[in-house]
Amino acid sequence: MIWIEFFVCALLLTFFAYNLCKEGVIISEKTHLTEGVIGMFFLAIATSFPEIVTSSSSVFSLGRIGLGYGDIVGSIIVNSMILFGLDYFYNKGRVLARVSDLTKLTGFFVPIVVMAVLVAAGIRTLGINLLSFGKVGSESLIIVVVYFVYLRIIRRRGNTEHKSVHKTDEPFWKIWSKFAIFLIIVMFLGMWMALIGDKIVSVTTLSQTFIGTLVLGTATSLPEIIVSFVAIKAASADMAVGNILGSNLFDICIIPFLDLLCGRPILGMLTNGQMLATVLVFILSGLTVLGLLSRKDRPGRFSWDTGGIFGLGLVGFVFLYFIR
Repeated sequence: MIWIEFFVCALLLTFFAYNLCKEGVIISEKTHLTEGVIGMFFLAIATSFPEIVTSSSSVFSLGRIGLGYGDIVGSIIVNSMILFGLDYFYNKGRVLARVSDLTKLTGFFVPIVVMAVLVAAGIRTLGINLLSFGKVGSESLIIVVVYFVYLRIIRRRGNTEHKSVHKTDEPFWKIWSKFAIFLIIVMFLGMWMALIGDKIVSVTTLSQTFIGTLVLGTATSLPEIIVSFVAIKAASADMAVGNILGSNLFDICIIPFLDLLCGRPILGMLTNGQMLATVLVFILSGLTVLGLLSRKDRPGRFSWDTGGIFGLGLVGFVFLYFIR
């Protein structure tokens, strides 16, 4: 019964998050942004909203650190693995070689913030107290500052005219109203997903980390999967990859919010499994950067970069399964 509830919630979450993203794209197009910026900012935040709500509910309402943090890193892992599918179905060559410099820049920012997370988590795990500002750790402030620097860069470099994807004659207030309604619905579905994750942990022998990374991470990544494949079907590699990389970067920025909800730096409470998942995120983001830098095209339908990301992701989930 619990798994039926999970699949129903996941389907509803996907449907409403997708419609949320569609309204977000219409709003962003009326501001004349590039496809990459639409993917990296509007789509990234909209598709990451399930992660925000689910992880926050897990930490604040349920006290499940493993579920909340696991959802964040698990979503990044699943998002990275999506690149393999995008690459396979993109018929114009290796997908990571077909994106703009601005989208590549997003990919470079991801391992930077993940490294900050790893270093801070390692130091706090050793019992060394880092500087904190109230309930928020200094590492969280670094993450926020880096993200705002990134936003400033894409804002200055990303404004331009582009071909409209979703044409509509609806008034702006109506578009914003639908966006707000979908946002509220996704928020409640995210809370429901957190409760389902808590039930799965209670009725199975699986760890919070594994349920958070694989089950919740996959469920909250479904909007990214749908939106990115819709973009790749429209031959927009920049929007598809920008959505994935932008979502990964934004997901890391949920950590400061979890600090506030938890009342202390969450990186000081990570288990070995959660540390392993974070290391895996760093490796996958590093491999993504190598793929973005490489100019070599693929000989067939499979690429070394996205294939390696997908394979390492699967191996990582197997390791997380055996860590209790």
